[in-house]
Amino acid sequence: MTPDSTARHDSTTRHDSTARGADRVPRGRVRIPGTQTLTSAVGMGPMPFTKIVRCHELVGEARRIGRDRPAGEWTNSEDSLRRAAERRADAWARTEAARTVEPTVATIKGLHAEAQFIDHQIASLRERRYVGPHGESYTSDEAHGRHAEWSALVEEQEQAGSRAHRRVSARVKKILLTLLALDVVILTFLMAKFLNVDLRRFWLTSDGVLRAVTALLFGLLGTLGVGLAMKLFGRRHRAHRAAHGGWDFSRGGAKTLVAELLLCCLIAVFLGAAMAWRIVLDGPSGQRFLTAVMAGLFTLVISGVAYLSYQSEFADGSTVTEALDVLAPQLHGTRSTETALRARREIVVRQAARLVGQLTRECARIRIEATRRVVESTQDRAIRYARSIHQHSGYGGSLPVPRLALDGLDLALAQATRWADAGLEPGTTYGDDGTGLAVVA
Repeated sequence: MTPDSTARHDSTTRHDSTARGADRVPRGRVRIPGTQTLTSAVGMGPMPFTKIVRCHELVGEARRIGRDRPAGEWTNSEDSLRRAAERRADAWARTEAARTVEPTVATIKGLHAEAQFIDHQIASLRERRYVGPHGESYTSDEAHGRHAEWSALVEEQEQAGSRAHRRVSARVKKILLTLLALDVVILTFLMAKFLNVDLRRFWLTSDGVLRAVTALLFGLLGTLGVGLAMKLFGRRHRAHRAAHGGWDFSRGGAKTLVAELLLCCLIAVFLGAAMAWRIVLDGPSGQRFLTAVMAGLFTLVISGVAYLSYQSEFADGSTVTEALDVLAPQLHGTRSTETALRARREIVVRQAARLVGQLTRECARIRIEATRRVVESTQDRAIRYARSIHQHSGYGGSLPVPRLALDGLDLALAQATRWADAGLEPGTTYGDDGTGLAVVA
């Protein structure tokens, strides 16, 4: 070995020895000043009052170790001290989660189940059966197809100038009901005259009351009978309605149509004639002209009411519109139900999204508060103080991150978010992994 290499070897050896000596601290001289122990004992710090003994224990442990350690490592005493703070923080987090997180998660799960049930209801509407105009059973697609076909036929014929599908307005039907009510009064008066009922004193005798009740019953039954008969014939004759709005005698069953029309005319004429004859008999003998005018007027009124009863059915659409009247309420009812279900589902989804946001804030609050309870605990204050003595790290030296068991919060938030996101897609089958929400042990 040359003199130069020998000199370099000696220099390297001295440098390594100096570096190793610098890593070592004379632990025998590391002690907590007695004045600080005294001030801490009376509650003035810097050591926590309840951890004075533990602080001396931590410093003594550092003397036994005899070397500096990384800030991220624990000694046995430090680990046991930190574990006590972490256990208390975990217990607080579980209690707080049971109080705030679990009820919110249960509500979100209930909303998720309600959204799933609504989806099943909407799906069941697509499987609904519909009754046709002649008792047919249609599927949803068939019912919509028939409705669209008949609607297109009505529109096409209307554009071509056909009047066969014209409808009678609801106002006209209300007026007709009013006329029928007046007709009851008129016909009752006619029957009272026919039965010789004294309208001024009929209640004085039992025979008078019986005759008055009979007249009223005949008035009601006569009016209803005529009205219903005219409506029945009018509805039957819709099948013979021509494009110009009148009767079409070129189709099959023309003889039956003519016979029924004659019967309707005879009913109206006979009813009007009976009223006219009653007026002629009861009218003053010296005013024949006025009696004839009144008889003719009442004949026109009675016959007109019968004719309007017939026209209210005959002119109220056609067999096609009659079929539409059967299907349309069913389809509209299904549509209204589906609209209401979708609106309710939208409310449920928005409520779930709002609760997920609330749950996110609660989980973050619990996590931050649990961490704060550890890092600001007397245990961590004692550890930081002891390290400031034996490692000269200062009171604000960093300590390892608290080891908290907060996986339940992450699980609850992940499941609630997945349920809320799945609820945004109608018709989705929401699978449940069956694990539940084990937030609180």
